[in-house]
Amino acid sequence: MDENVQKISDKFSPTLKDFLEYDVFTLGKYTLSVYEILAAILVIVIGVFISKMVKKLIYKSSKIDVGKKFAFSQIFHYVIIIISFFLMMKSLGVNISPILVGSGALLVGVGLGLQGLFLDFVSGVIILFDRTVKVGDIVDLDGNIGEVQEIRMRTTAILTRDNKNMVFPNSLLTKEKLINFSLYDNIVRFHVEVGVHYDSDVVLVERLMIEAAKETKDIFQSKEPFVFLEDFGDSSLNFSLYYYSRNLFSAPRIRNEVRKAILRKFRENNVNIPYPIRTVVYPKA
Repeated sequence: MDENVQKISDKFSPTLKDFLEYDVFTLGKYTLSVYEILAAILVIVIGVFISKMVKKLIYKSSKIDVGKKFAFSQIFHYVIIIISFFLMMKSLGVNISPILVGSGALLVGVGLGLQGLFLDFVSGVIILFDRTVKVGDIVDLDGNIGEVQEIRMRTTAILTRDNKNMVFPNSLLTKEKLINFSLYDNIVRFHVEVGVHYDSDVVLVERLMIEAAKETKDIFQSKEPFVFLEDFGDSSLNFSLYYYSRNLFSAPRIRNEVRKAILRKFRENNVNIPYPIRTVVYPKA
C-alpha cells in the first residue's frame, strides 16, 4: 500500500514542480514563473485580510471614539498597503533596492512637479494625526456647512445640508479658514431675531420667546435659552432669542420651528409684529 502511494506521489510531484517553475514571461535576464505570480497574489490576499482584520479590531474597541477609529484604521491600511507592495515586488523577483535608493530623487521630483498633490497627501497625514477634523464632525469650509463623511489621504468628503456630496483637497482644510462646530463638543448657540410693536409688554415678549424655544424639539434644555432687547428700530423693538442645540446639521429646520412657535404664541397673546407702511402721495393735476 505504501509503495503504491509513493509511486503516485512520485508520478505527480514532478508535474506540480514543473508547473510552478514554468516561466510565464521572459525579458532578457528577467523571468517570471507561476510560483512567483502565485506568491505575489498570496501576498495581496494576506495584506487585504490583515487590513480588514485590523480595521475590525479597531472598530470593536469601546475605548476609542469614532474619529480616532477611522484615523487609526486609515493609517494602518496605508502602512499595510506599502508593506504589501514591497513584498509583492520582491515575490515577483523585482529588485526594489534601486527604488529605495531613488526614492529621494523621486520625492524631489514630486515636490517640484506635483507640489499640489504632494501637499494634499501631507495635509491628509496631518489631519489624521492632528485630529482637528474627524469623521462625523460638522464643519464650515469655505461657506459650505456639512458633515465630514470620509477623510482620505488626498481628499475629504463632506455631505452638505442640501444632501450634496462635496470633495475638498486636504490642503484646503489645513490652509484656509475652517470652522469645526464639533471640535470640543457638539453644542452650538444659535439665535432668532424678531421685532415687536413699541406698545408691547417687554416682559411678556421675553417670556413667550423663551417658552417657544423650550417647546421646540432638538433644542438643548440643560442650557437655558435667553432673550436680549437688541435695538430700538424705526418701527419696532428688536429682540434676539438665543438657544443651544446639539443637532448642528439641522440648524435651519430648528430655526424654522422656533420662528413658527414664536409667531403662534405672539398671536395667542396679542403681541403685534409691525410692518412698514408706505403712503404714496400723487401730485395734484
